[in-house]
Amino acid sequence: MEAVAEDPDRQPVAVSLSPREQECLQWVCRGKSSADIGTILSLSPRTVDSYLEKVCAKLRVRTRIEAVASAVRDGLIDPA
Repeated sequence: MEAVAEDPDRQPVAVSLSPREQECLQWVCRGKSSADIGTILSLSPRTVDSYLEKVCAKLRVRTRIEAVASAVRDGLIDPA
């Protein structure tokens, strides 16, 4: 597997995620689906999707995987 090249001119996005947005994104990082996350957090899958849509908008990315990569790179979530 090839690593993604880091853009040396890329500036971290100054973003503030809510605790619930961080929590949902952390579960995505662990490979959980919206349904799984909903069960874990006692939310509907649609509510989880809504949180993740807000995260993507804040991070200016299109997918939840891009959101995880961006959040890890910027120190917003811990990949462990």
